[in-house]
Amino acid sequence: MNETKHFPILIPERVEFEKKTESKKCVFDSLTKLLVKNQSEVTKNQIFDALIAREKLGETYIGSGIALPRAHLEITHPRAALLALKQGIKLSSADKQPIQIFLGILLPSVNHDSYSLLLSEFNKKILLEDDLQSIIKSENKEKVANHFDKLLINTI
Repeated sequence: MNETKHFPILIPERVEFEKKTESKKCVFDSLTKLLVKNQSEVTKNQIFDALIAREKLGETYIGSGIALPRAHLEITHPRAALLALKQGIKLSSADKQPIQIFLGILLPSVNHDSYSLLLSEFNKKILLEDDLQSIIKSENKEKVANHFDKLLINTI
């Protein structure tokens, strides 16, 4: 029987709560600083450039105040970072809600299409989460990381 090692996708060190962020660029800079933590496969510049390049293809806002910026890079396993804003930022979103939760996700370049399909499933799951806001409001990095990691692991 093959046993696969679980690599956490979201860890507490990559969760941050901020009172206010002025712009989308500041959000991406914060996400990049979080995503570079505890890994040595890619640089801060590679992460930032990949996230911005993907965002230029189309915004990654999924609704309910949540955005999932993502990028495919030469990494061995998926990783994520979460930035929760007390005061969301207004971007051109269909539902006109300020975006308060940014979950940045890096995915391996291999199996690009399968990861994209799985990410689509994750988008649906996260929008159905009833207790998401209360978990975020707890500002408990461990609790937030564990909750999102379980959602991600069960999908990606």
